[in-house]
Amino acid sequence: MPCWTASGAGIETARLADGGLLVRAAGDLDGPVLRYTRAEMDAFVRGAKDGEFDDLAGPRQDQAP
Repeated sequence: MPCWTASGAGIETARLADGGLLVRAAGDLDGPVLRYTRAEMDAFVRGAKDGEFDDLAGPRQDQAP
């Protein structure tokens, strides 16, 4: 049984023994659970560090649109 941890922004996560990660909406015990492999999480973190998703955040507050 995974141990769920509140991760902010209304989500909870649980690490799996194989390095994977479970993600669900906080407090929604019967709702859907997303399961990511270690490789998927590694790719996501690398992409975030490389700025791959910066366009999703929109313009910074100190920059004109």
